[in-house]
Amino acid sequence: MTERPSGAELRPGVALLPEDFPARLAALKELTGLSWEGVATALGVDSRQLHRWRRGTAPNGEAMLSLVRLATQVPGGLDALLDEDLA
Repeated sequence: MTERPSGAELRPGVALLPEDFPARLAALKELTGLSWEGVATALGVDSRQLHRWRRGTAPNGEAMLSLVRLATQVPGGLDALLDEDLA
């Protein structure tokens, strides 16, 4: 049986983004070859919301899922967005 992490290690409802999330978002954008407006359209979000993320505001759960889905469609996208070795 696999040992489960303690409750102190699991924090439901709290998404801790890496400090360099805006840079990761920019890296994903570069990999897609899209403009920022194109990325906003692909994610289904307003370009102003995307601008806030670029300044460090955390996306909500639904938007983060859209980011991950976009990243899975781009070679190297998940690594750019989520790879812990980049932090």
